[in-house]
Amino acid sequence: MENVGLADLFSTLTYSVVIATSVFILDDLFIDLIALIKRLRPLAISKQTLQLMKQMDQKSIAIMIANWKEAEVIGPMIRGNIRGIDYQNYKFFLGVYPNDTPTWEEAARLEKLYPDKVTVVVNSEPGPTSKGQMLNEIARQILESEKQTGKRMDLFLLQDSEDVLHPHAFSLLNYFSREADFIQIPVFSFDVPKTSLVGGVYIDEFSESHTKDLLVRQALGAAIPSAGVGTCISREFVKAMMLHQDGQLMKEDTLTEDYHLGITAKPMGFKSRFVCAELVDENGEREFIATREYFPNKFTASVRQKSRWTLGIAYQGLANLQWSGGLIDRYFLLRDRKGPACSVLTVLSLVVLLGMVSLQVAHGEIPPLLRTDFFSLLLFFNATAMCLRVIQRMFAVNRVNDFSQAAMVPVRWLVANAVNVLASLKAHRQYRESVKTGKRPVWIKTDHQMPAHFGMELSEAEVQIK
Repeated sequence: MENVGLADLFSTLTYSVVIATSVFILDDLFIDLIALIKRLRPLAISKQTLQLMKQMDQKSIAIMIANWKEAEVIGPMIRGNIRGIDYQNYKFFLGVYPNDTPTWEEAARLEKLYPDKVTVVVNSEPGPTSKGQMLNEIARQILESEKQTGKRMDLFLLQDSEDVLHPHAFSLLNYFSREADFIQIPVFSFDVPKTSLVGGVYIDEFSESHTKDLLVRQALGAAIPSAGVGTCISREFVKAMMLHQDGQLMKEDTLTEDYHLGITAKPMGFKSRFVCAELVDENGEREFIATREYFPNKFTASVRQKSRWTLGIAYQGLANLQWSGGLIDRYFLLRDRKGPACSVLTVLSLVVLLGMVSLQVAHGEIPPLLRTDFFSLLLFFNATAMCLRVIQRMFAVNRVNDFSQAAMVPVRWLVANAVNVLASLKAHRQYRESVKTGKRPVWIKTDHQMPAHFGMELSEAEVQIK
């Protein structure tokens, strides 16, 4: 009798897990279907169109970079990007902390080297505070300095200290700023060795999200979240947000202040635009106009970073944004926040799989409820749909990188699940701790790296030649 009760309990658990999996899969298939029906794809820009964009009057762009212990990467980042950017009217504003002497000294050196392109902003508080607080400090000092310099900044661009900017990104942003106050361009990972499974996960996820998912989001009229980098906002939006949030451009009590910024733009009446563009040359070769960077390639570092994203979007996002907006916006908020639920489902799926194998080995069969045609149909649907999901991601990776990286997607899918499960667990613990203590989680630094030889310092001979 006890075995019968356990079999029924296991059958109920299994059915629940399989049906829940089907629901989550239908969510992803809906995104795929919209992309297919609407034929959504990146915008192709010819060299001729690019030249027309470059003939427009250049708005002044303030690139805001929050730094905490970035002395090793901020130099190459600034030098390499200044050499590569094909745009004149811009300036980097490097936010540093007074107690981070190495970064402050390196930033000051860059300011001396590029006085017209770099300005150092020293935070009024010792670090680390939060990334949002640092960005607010930068924005306030930019606006305050305008009264003295008379130099007005038209657009504000969020970037990180490890970013490599596309040479034509500013021209693209300048062009589309005519029609939108909030613009997000794609963010992609640099190519990594095939053995770097953790680093490769970011190739997979950002390739799919930034060549399909965000295009669907835009096509359905939903709010566009910021990716934290490659995010351009108008001066009008900056001033409105600061008025709306008591002087804060970025919300300081969340670890995903960028996400909050993007979601808030639409209800405030500002138009958002996700601009996924490919530059196409005469030979048909394509190149995305995007921000590229290296993401964590160590398992623990990736768990730490993704736990911050999960905590900020799923937990703090629910507390701060609740379920605002119309039906479409609420659907995407639910989709954004389903990470912890997906992780629970992943663990339960593994439990169910091991349970079915154990029953088969021990008794030679599984419970009768799991031998029905309906259950078999559910399993077949889930398996087929999962294969389709993997193929969809492989297609996206092939488009952004190449087929050799796309071929690694099935392997990295397993690694991504492991990272996401542990990140969700860590985020849940952090959130419970913050609720218990009343202290908000602090800015957790991620170690950064730049591409080899990018932004190398010139030798004295090279300087004389230039």
